[in-house]
Amino acid sequence: MPSTHDWMNDPLGVVQEMFAASQSGPATGWETKALEFFKEQLKEDVQATVPSLNDVPLHYLKPNSLVKFRCLVQDMFDPEFYMGVYETVDPSTNAKMLHCGKYRDVAECGVDFNSRNIVTAERQTFYCVPIPGENQWVKEIS
Repeated sequence: MPSTHDWMNDPLGVVQEMFAASQSGPATGWETKALEFFKEQLKEDVQATVPSLNDVPLHYLKPNSLVKFRCLVQDMFDPEFYMGVYETVDPSTNAKMLHCGKYRDVAECGVDFNSRNIVTAERQTFYCVPIPGENQWVKEIS
């Protein structure tokens, strides 16, 4: 379990570490461990420190950092397929590495599309909008 990792500024790094650790040993349910890790980190007193997309301008947010968004689901799109697990090959060393694509829109490295280790998965996407007419006093008490 990552302890020194900056989980709020790089949550995808934490997830990738847990995924990589599960690949080196027996299947240990890395997704459940990741969920429990973030539940533990996001106790009520810490939730207030997570930046909100409703209140903080986008140019102040670090890319790939953890944020929250109070919203209304306005629409659901068709399910989309994505690479749940993909493999990359380092061109200089020919070292292969598996990556988790569950929480990413774009692969961070060159993907080896000929790999037998690619796992396709499906997820549901939503179109969310800020809650219409929400006053400041409501935000303060929630």
